[in-house]
Formats: sequence, C-alpha cells, structure tokens
Amino acid sequence: METLQIQSLELVSPGTDAQVNRALLFFLLPVVIAFTFIVFVIYRSKRESHFKQKEIQLRLSIAEGELKALRAQINPHFIFNCLNSIHHYIQTNNSQLAGTYLIKFSQLVRYVLESSAKAIVELQDEIIHNKIYLELEQMRVNSTFQFVFEMEPELDGKQIGIPPMFIQPFLENAVWHGLSQGSMLHVHFSFHDADHLCCRIRDGGKDKKEADDYDLGKFVKKNSMGVQLMRERFDYYNQLHHTAASFTFHENPEQLGGREVRILIPFEE
Repeated sequence: METLQIQSLELVSPGTDAQVNRALLFFLLPVVIAFTFIVFVIYRSKRESHFKQKEIQLRLSIAEGELKALRAQINPHFIFNCLNSIHHYIQTNNSQLAGTYLIKFSQLVRYVLESSAKAIVELQDEIIHNKIYLELEQMRVNSTFQFVFEMEPELDGKQIGIPPMFIQPFLENAVWHGLSQGSMLHVHFSFHDADHLCCRIRDGGKDKKEADDYDLGKFVKKNSMGVQLMRERFDYYNQLHHTAASFTFHENPEQLGGREVRILIPFEE
C-alpha cells in the first residue's frame, strides 16, 4: 500500500512543476516587457535632452557672437557723432572749447572701451558718463538744450549693476532727432519689477531745419541705425540671459511735442 501511494505522488509531481513554471513565466513576462519599455523611454529622453542641450549651446554661442558684433557696431556709431562735434570746433577755430571737449571726449572714449568688455557696470558710472556725453552734445550746439537726471530714492546707483551702453543710444537719438532749441531732456530711473529698471527719456520735440555746414553727415553717409541695433541687441541679450529687456516709444505725456522712450533694463544687486 505504501509503495502505491509513493508512485502516485511521483506521477503528480512533474505536472505541478510545469504549471508553476508557466505561472512564473506569465507573471514575469509583463514585468520584463514593462522594465524594457521604461529603460527605452529613459534612454530616449536622455538622448533627446542631450541633443537639445547641444542645440541650445550652439544657439547661445551664435547669439553671444552676434551680441559682440552689435557692440562693435554701436561703439563706432557713437564715436562718429562725437567726432562730428570735434569737427565743429576745428571749423570754428575755438581752441579753448576744443581742448575742453577733447578732455571730456577722451574720458568718454575710455569708458566706452572699458565698459564694452564688461557684462555689468555700476548704474552710477553709466549715469556719470551719459552726463558727459550730453555735456559734449550741449557744447556742440551751444547749450541750446538742457537735461536733468532723476532717480527714485530707493535706487542705489553704486549697488545696482546694468549692462553697458543700454541708455546712451537713446539719448543720442533724442539729441539728434528729438530736441529743438530751448528743449529739456528728462531722464528718470525707477524700479519696474524685481529684475528690471525702467528708464524714461523724454524729449521736447525737434524743429525741422537744414544741417549746419560743419555737420559731417553732409559728407559721410550716416544711416540712422542706432535704434535698430538696440532692438537686435535687446533680443540677443534676452536670449542669453533669459530677461525681458525692451523699449517702447510713446508721445511725451507732459507736453504737446516730443516723445518718451521707456526702456526696461535688467539689473543686478
């Protein structure tokens, strides 16, 4: 009797093992498929991320190169206008004013050359040298316009850094195209948000008249490229630094003539 029972157990055992193996196979197969799918998704995601990063780095490199090229274009454009003023004093044979002008001009050129190699400059330094620029332009036109700079009390010019040459081209545009005799140029700085300052430049309007005989613009073809260069520079700067630098033109709200440009400038503390 005992022998028969043992034999029957041995006959049942192989079938039970096969069922267990099939059960394990059906259980593990979905796990293996799911694991393989997850590995594939992770690999593909990392691969796409790698290529996107390479593409972004390439675009930023191009943008940085374009930004440097724009700086190189803006500075000669600015220097040309200063040379136009020196030409005026040469033509009028005023050696004393020419000497004063050249001293201020040398200070300004040095600042432009030094600041063009920097990403950030102090707001106070930028204001000081923009005042020098306007003083030079005042001398060129025999003080036919006045200017004033104002800053909100909460702004500390020594503690706030801004990109260089973000203001001067708009001052230049106002002087050459937006000021008539006796006009006032008003420059005001305030906080716009946690990352940007707002600089408002208001001019008094421009009387139409023929250029003076000493104006180099009569002899040298000078395109009005300052505003377009700044638009491109702002776009590239925003790409590089993920900021919202911009500028917009409006009618001057304080008087009938003239315009106001509102510049949003990224800053650091």
